[in-house]
Amino acid sequence: MNGSILFSIIVPTYNRADIIENTIKSLLAQSYENFEIIIVDDGSTDNTAELIRSITDPRIKYLVKENAERGAARNFGVTKASGTYINYFDSDDLAYPHHLQTAYDVLSRDHLPEIMHLGYDYRTEDGKLKKKINRFDGDIIKYVVQQKMVATMSVFIRKDIAEMFPFDENRDFIMGEDALHLCRLVARYNFFYDNTITSTVVIHANRSMTGGNETKLLFCRDYLVRELRQDDIFMQAYGKYLPQIINEYDYLLWSNSLENKDNKTAWKYYKKYIKRNGKDIISSRTLIFLKKYVANLFA
Repeated sequence: MNGSILFSIIVPTYNRADIIENTIKSLLAQSYENFEIIIVDDGSTDNTAELIRSITDPRIKYLVKENAERGAARNFGVTKASGTYINYFDSDDLAYPHHLQTAYDVLSRDHLPEIMHLGYDYRTEDGKLKKKINRFDGDIIKYVVQQKMVATMSVFIRKDIAEMFPFDENRDFIMGEDALHLCRLVARYNFFYDNTITSTVVIHANRSMTGGNETKLLFCRDYLVRELRQDDIFMQAYGKYLPQIINEYDYLLWSNSLENKDNKTAWKYYKKYIKRNGKDIISSRTLIFLKKYVANLFA
C-alpha cells in the first residue's frame, strides 16, 4: 500500500441514497491507496444502508447514528477515525483521482502541518464547469475569514486538531458551522495550501447552502457572530472583520431571495450589502443581482 499517511475521509449523510454512490466511487478511485472512508449515516430513512452495504470494499466503515445533523455526524466520525489526517466530504461532493495523492505530496513537502487545503471547483450535475477556486495566495484573512472561499472537502486537518476543535452541533445552525469551524482554526494555526484542484462541489437544487429562507439565514448569521464574539483568540486576531462576515450573509440573503423570486426581500438585503461594501456596486455580484432582479420582474 503506497504512502505513509493514513487519511480518514468522513462522509456524513442523510437520505441521499440517490447521489452518495457517486461520492463513494470517486473516493474509492483514488490513486493514493492508504485511506479509510467513514460514512456516518445520520438516521437516514431511505435505502442508504442497503446501498452502502452493497459496496464491498474494506476501506469503507459504515456507521449509523440517531439524526442530529451534519456537525454531530462529522464529530462522531472523528472519534472512529484511525488516520493521521481528517478530510471531510459531504455526500454530494466528488473527488478527482489525484485528490489524496496531491494532499500527501503537499503535506510531505510542508513537513506535516496542522492544516492544509487544496483548490476545488464547481460543476453542474452533468459535469459542466462553472467556477474554479484555485487562486489562493496566503491571504487567509481574505479567503477564510472574509469570503469563506475554503470548502471542507479541500481541507486536511491533523486528527488531534480535529478532536480539539469539533463542529458546532446546534442542529439549527446548518448554514454556518463550516465557517465557525474554519474561523476558529485560522485564528490559531497557519493554513498551508496548494492551488491544485482536486475535488468538486456539485451544484444541485438540494444543496444545503441554496435552500435557506430569510429566518433560517438570519438565525445562522446571528449565531455565528455570537459564537465568534465569545472566542477571545479569534476576536483578538480577526474581530474587526465581523462586518465582512455579516456582509456575506447579506449576500446569501439577497441571492436566495432572488432565486425565490422575492425581489422585495432581495432589494432590502442588497442595499445593506452595498452599504457595508460600496466597492461591490461595480462587481460581478451586482451584475448577477441586476440580471436576476429584472428577470423576476418579467417572470
